[in-house]
Amino acid sequence: MLSDKTSPFEKCATGTKRKELAVRFTQYLNTRDTKEHAFPVNLNGAWGTGKTFFVDNWKLLVEERGHIGIKIDAWESDYLDDPLTIIIAEIIEQLEGRCNDLQFHEQEKKVANALVQLKSALPAIAKALIGIFLGKDAADSIGSIVEAITKSGVELQKYESDLNIGELGLEATRAHIRHKQFIKNFKDEVGKLVDIAQPNDKGQKVFVFIDELDRCRPTYAIEMLETVKHLFDVPNFVFVFSTDTKQLQHSIKAVYGQDFDSHEYLSRFFEQRLTLPEPDYFEFIKAQRMFEKVDTDKLLTLPKIGSTEELQYAVSLICRLNKDHLPLRRVKQLCSHLDSLLLSGGLDKKVFSIFTLTGLVFGEALYTTAPELEKFTVNQRAMKAYTGSEKVHDFRLNESLKMLQVIQDIGGTISQIIQQEPKIMNQQKYSSTSPLLPLESDLEGLARQIKYLKSQPEVSMLSNPDEILNLIRSNTIDFDES
Repeated sequence: MLSDKTSPFEKCATGTKRKELAVRFTQYLNTRDTKEHAFPVNLNGAWGTGKTFFVDNWKLLVEERGHIGIKIDAWESDYLDDPLTIIIAEIIEQLEGRCNDLQFHEQEKKVANALVQLKSALPAIAKALIGIFLGKDAADSIGSIVEAITKSGVELQKYESDLNIGELGLEATRAHIRHKQFIKNFKDEVGKLVDIAQPNDKGQKVFVFIDELDRCRPTYAIEMLETVKHLFDVPNFVFVFSTDTKQLQHSIKAVYGQDFDSHEYLSRFFEQRLTLPEPDYFEFIKAQRMFEKVDTDKLLTLPKIGSTEELQYAVSLICRLNKDHLPLRRVKQLCSHLDSLLLSGGLDKKVFSIFTLTGLVFGEALYTTAPELEKFTVNQRAMKAYTGSEKVHDFRLNESLKMLQVIQDIGGTISQIIQQEPKIMNQQKYSSTSPLLPLESDLEGLARQIKYLKSQPEVSMLSNPDEILNLIRSNTIDFDES
């Protein structure tokens, strides 16, 4: 979790985009009516979208705006099997940092007492007894009466003569009424605790962020949702469940069966669904801090890589070429392969195209077993990752130049220049915002760079795809995709 002294999103790899999104979410949720009920929402993001980072920083942002922010990692506590106690314990602990006075501690005791009463009421047993001995219709009727009694405060004795359900039914009804009253008391005491924690800002909301729910045991995830829905419907509370919702739906199906409509089931718990978009490849690679251990000064790459960020950018271009085959989980795995290769020492004193090397690392994993490419050799299949795809023609580095053309022209020309004497293959000047292709860079400049590198002692040129693939395969480390 981030330090409270950290400014929201100050270390975000996406610049200001994620912060702007959090501001919009906050503005929207702040307009929701929470005077009588809590407002639960689902923040949906696929694996690798940076949900935890986003939630940690969003919490700081709402606190900066005067709201209360509380963060709960559901996965850390799913072994305890008690979401009710976990939620209230986290709320108390994190509120103590705002208000650690005698009044707060007295109210804390009242909340704890209400919690004990609530957990001792055993409502499920009471309702089950009514259903077993008197039938479902009677249970439903009694449920309506219990609701009316709880809301009105009328004593049960005034209804007992009309119920005609026997002593067992009456006792079960009493237990159910006690439970309903305990729920009301519990909610009231929690609300008072929050009021004490922010005495001057009673109109502000309490944002409770529940993260990692999709990683929990399916039964615990369901219990957490049910607990919030039924026991924390407290005014001015906003619950944000941060999940990979598709994965959570699979977990629910594991409990209720594959034919169960888990999407509709989850709709019972959320007033709204918010979406955290996937970051682009460069943002993702940078956020994952890939290649930070690589000494780029020692890399003899073409074009020259001058920093970690430039290396991350180069890899992201290859990712864009192969986007139809690259979920973010796979990107992380293949970047780890490339990272281990760059750190292995196998490329020392070797001049190579960064696009060709990256493309072959990716192509080796993505295409060598692709059935639609079976007419090509294994190495030719691997080359597909950087030799082109008709699916990227709409992506441009600037208004006039396609990325695909840049990579093909530079990659192909470098290989030809390395194998022959340096000569000008193409006088076209490239102009782009890419840190790899500075303004006015051209192939003549690359040719001069190659000529200089070839003059250095003990330096060799690595340009043949077969040779590069052999190097990749000899330095492969198997990384699990999880």
